[in-house]
Amino acid sequence: MDSIAIVSLGCPKNQIDAETMSGLLAEKGYQLTPIPETADIIVVNTCSFIDKARQESIEQILTMAEYKKTGRCRLLLVTGCLAQMHHEDLAKEIPEVDGFLGTGSVDKILELIEGKKAVISSPEMYDGLAETRRLFSTYPYGYLKIAEGCNNWCSYCVIPQLRGRLRSKERRQILTEARLLAAKGIREIILIAQDTSQYGLDIYGKSMLPELLLELEEVPGIHWIRLLYCYPDHITDELIDVFAASAKLCPYLDIPLQHSHPAILRSMGRKRSEEGARELIEKLRQRVPGIALRTTFIVGYPGETQEQFQDLLDFVRWAKFDHLGAFTYSREAGTRAAAMKAQVSAATKNRRYHQLMSLQQQIVLERNRQLLGRKFTVLIDSVQSGLAYGRSYREAPEIDSNIIIPAIATKPGEFVQIRCTGCDGYDLMGEIDNG
Repeated sequence: MDSIAIVSLGCPKNQIDAETMSGLLAEKGYQLTPIPETADIIVVNTCSFIDKARQESIEQILTMAEYKKTGRCRLLLVTGCLAQMHHEDLAKEIPEVDGFLGTGSVDKILELIEGKKAVISSPEMYDGLAETRRLFSTYPYGYLKIAEGCNNWCSYCVIPQLRGRLRSKERRQILTEARLLAAKGIREIILIAQDTSQYGLDIYGKSMLPELLLELEEVPGIHWIRLLYCYPDHITDELIDVFAASAKLCPYLDIPLQHSHPAILRSMGRKRSEEGARELIEKLRQRVPGIALRTTFIVGYPGETQEQFQDLLDFVRWAKFDHLGAFTYSREAGTRAAAMKAQVSAATKNRRYHQLMSLQQQIVLERNRQLLGRKFTVLIDSVQSGLAYGRSYREAPEIDSNIIIPAIATKPGEFVQIRCTGCDGYDLMGEIDNG
């Protein structure tokens, strides 16, 4: 049977798609390999969120195309967001590619291998049944996608074009997947969607996220539940109550705010004002003491003035987020923002990006100093070169910092009690504390 290498780029949603394809292929007897040079079939699972991601995806496709000349590869397939939007252009520009699979057709990977040139669809429903055959990494955490697509249609974003409108999974299917994750040894499940706060709006007529979280808490074997990408507009008092009362839900919330200035937010199509964001942050910190907050911002959005950027800096200085990511605005074809005339220069965008991240670095270093001597429960993710790398409730994997301790009788998947002894940049250093 042929060997297959899957090279996956982009976000955790893409990672789930890659794991799903891996599971479906393994079921049929294909041999999976992490080394593309030795594979008979190579699958490049692409991202197309912003221009930088597209360029990375194209470079990866071109690199893999070389193995059709120098390696064993007889079939090169491109899947994911770039295939969904640009498969016709890619077929012309990179003729070495043998087939394309869109974001709504992950379960059709076998059909593609068996001879179809392209499988691109936009299904009306999202049942997630194929995801029950996922293969998992050796890490003790696993992502669980609760919805596909997005109804927000923010002015700068192509996600609705890439992944379609909001389509939520039925709760019983999510619970089935959570049990499967637990049975495979996953200790932490991380709920993802483009906007988790809108979960269930399309099926039930209202957000059912609080009810879903309460049901997931009853799944045996799962110790932590983490919530990512929760837009502020649907963070209700009911949801905050769940955070305050839950024994398994990590008091950690990823709220992609994108900006603070009201004029920019209106242009983006974002509904919550800066004043509303401040009220939300204060409420969360009051009702869920110790909650860790992550956010993302866009700098250099069309028309952003120095005054508006300064407003963003002042807001970040006030909010003191535990974790913050930033993007320079990317002009995406087909979005409303791309047609705006007052585009900000690349030099200005880059300067503002570095200024914002420099401020955040100061905030994090000060916060880390305040954590010295604090004790945390830490989930060990990996052990290498005599050190164990883990996270407390305050850090999400792959995007936030680590807690690093000496690897004394610890292994991945274990929970240990540690005391924070120092910091190394964004990472915290610690030692096991049995007292």
